[in-house]
Amino acid sequence: MCAASILLVTQQLRSVRSGVGTYVRLLLEGLQESSLQMAVATWGTELDPDSFPGTEWIDLGRPPRFDPTPGAFLTLGRRLAKRVDLGAYRLVHFLDAREAWSSLRNPPNPRPKCIGTVHDDYALHAPPGVFGHFGRAGDPLRRWAYYRWLRRLEQRCYPAFDLLMSNAEATSQSLIEGYGIPSERCSTVPLTVSEASRHVHPVALSGQPTLLFAGGNFYRKGLDILIRSIALLRSEFPGLRLHVAGRDPLQRKLERLARRLAVREQVIFHGRVPPSQIEGFLNSTDIFVMPSRREALGLVYLEAFRARVPVIAGSRGGVAELIEDGKNGLLVAPEQPASLAEAILRISREPQLRRKLIDGGRRCLEARSPARLIEVTRQAYERMLASDS
Repeated sequence: MCAASILLVTQQLRSVRSGVGTYVRLLLEGLQESSLQMAVATWGTELDPDSFPGTEWIDLGRPPRFDPTPGAFLTLGRRLAKRVDLGAYRLVHFLDAREAWSSLRNPPNPRPKCIGTVHDDYALHAPPGVFGHFGRAGDPLRRWAYYRWLRRLEQRCYPAFDLLMSNAEATSQSLIEGYGIPSERCSTVPLTVSEASRHVHPVALSGQPTLLFAGGNFYRKGLDILIRSIALLRSEFPGLRLHVAGRDPLQRKLERLARRLAVREQVIFHGRVPPSQIEGFLNSTDIFVMPSRREALGLVYLEAFRARVPVIAGSRGGVAELIEDGKNGLLVAPEQPASLAEAILRISREPQLRRKLIDGGRRCLEARSPARLIEVTRQAYERMLASDS
């Protein structure tokens, strides 16, 4: 048995590119003073012993040059199974549950308790047929094949966990209904964001008003709906500019859509923007708009709350658990450009509503504090360890 009793497996730590990196950093920071002995297995490029002294480190080598899975979880899972004796730990927490695909296929003896964090349910809700992806993605065949493969992997992997932790009740319900996971083995953790950086350099963004959209997978996140709503506001706000931070193969098609609707000059694509720079974009925008057709949670909404920017979001998925319509943001139904345009108009014209949404966002962020996230996770660890004794 190793000195550490808990092993965290993560594809991100030194760099934070998504909720995986956010979660593990907050977790390690919060548990530094606890009695829990932690070890971390990650890529060699992600090791961060200076920030987390006293933590044991397992170097899984350099990330592969090619692995199309998010965070290269396929390769990371394979290397973990080959290089690390998981049986030496009492509890293993996979910060992306899919990283366990190889280890849980041939579990060690003795087998540790295993927790997996599930960040989304997109494979379950993807169109099952190949033609359902045409018009939704710039690479429809690849997207269809990926989600078909991913759903099978999740279907084999997830039932082997002792506990699955997700960021929203909607995702937990998808796991129960879609993969047959018993409800007592699913729980929800209130994922949040860290405090604002002290040294943020605002990015000069043109427009009156200025709108910001941030993220990849433009179709799922509703960028086409947003562009159509911009066209409806053209006469009302000729100076409006929509800034798009993100990259997707669908961009050319959306550029053609904007051109056809005569709003191409109002839509500015910035390409991929590092997460560390998104805060600067948010500090320079009037409204953050991401009308997703489905969103598991959307940490970027919390980042907008932190930047004191009003938010407009889609109403499907876990985001409806985060945003209360009219209290800390506005929710719009998918496929409704006119409703989205009306929401943009309301925030732009009603200063009192704007202040109300900003204050509501601040209160929501206070309720989802890092301390609460850490406490919920710590309690889950203690339950698992107690059941193993």
